[in-house]
Amino acid sequence: MSSSLAAAPPAAGIARDCALRGLRVTLVERHDIATGATGRNHGLLHSGARYAVTDGESARECISENRILRRIARHCIEPTNGLFITLPEDDLAWQQTFISACQQAGIETRQLSPAEALRIEPTVNPTLLGAVQVPDGTIDPFRLTAANMLDARGTWRDHSDRL
Repeated sequence: MSSSLAAAPPAAGIARDCALRGLRVTLVERHDIATGATGRNHGLLHSGARYAVTDGESARECISENRILRRIARHCIEPTNGLFITLPEDDLAWQQTFISACQQAGIETRQLSPAEALRIEPTVNPTLLGAVQVPDGTIDPFRLTAANMLDARGTWRDHSDRL
């Protein structure tokens, strides 16, 4: 059996992946878990919709990762959804372009009337012409890191321990 050492910002996820592939894993963290870049992200689980019109490849990658994370780490995710709204100064026809691009990227959409959007999000601009709901969410990076570490079933030691 091969061994690997995971010691980088996404180390817990790498350790989990290696362990699932049958490798023995040792995870090394400089400080407490998720204290670096991992714990400093905004916690948004992108659907990829924001990229659908201009960068279909990135949109497809986002929705693919979104689905994987929802499957393997649903306890770390709050499925809040996202709204893309159309305001009076916007071209309402662009909404259909957006929906088509999302569909081509494999991103589920739901076209909403202004009343439906206001029911979902009462503080949205009341002059909106329409909205599109997409499967965005929030993710807890600390919980995800801990879950990845537990799934890796490797060796984790505090930075003050001697290896």
